[in-house]
Amino acid sequence: MSLSPADPALRAQLVYSVCALLPKVLKREVTGASADTALMSALGVNSTTGLELVLELEEQLGLEISVEDLGRENFETVGSLADYVAANLLADE
Repeated sequence: MSLSPADPALRAQLVYSVCALLPKVLKREVTGASADTALMSALGVNSTTGLELVLELEEQLGLEISVEDLGRENFETVGSLADYVAANLLADE
């Protein structure tokens, strides 16, 4: 099943939320983060902090995100993570 591109408003909200959560998850100040910010190479996000970021995102936004297909490539940038999350939200049923 192929998913349609993410709703731009949802993606923007996710990018904003990921950027807002970065200081909490990385336990240091992060300034000027945007959709193009490289999570791994620029900020040092690893598999542990990446998963923590996704869990914090779920909690903050009250969403459930499928992490079954979540891979390293989804943590390239804030935007790629937002795209993954938007495409992998689980129905709230």
